[in-house]
Amino acid sequence: MNEIAALVAATLAAGTPLLLAAIGIVISERSGVVNLGIEGIMLVAAVAGFGAAHATGLPVIGFGAGALA
Repeated sequence: MNEIAALVAATLAAGTPLLLAAIGIVISERSGVVNLGIEGIMLVAAVAGFGAAHATGLPVIGFGAGALA
């Protein structure tokens, strides 16, 4: 039973960023804006955030770089 709880916890932790991005996509689509490059935008932000956090060693800098990208 412990394995199932760990699997559910890992699934929720890994799926939360995707859920937030999907909610943003749904809101923009409902408003009439069609954004075909949303996956690319998410990838650029992820790479920029990882690169900045890895280079500086500070997760806050990585978060800021991802948000700016």
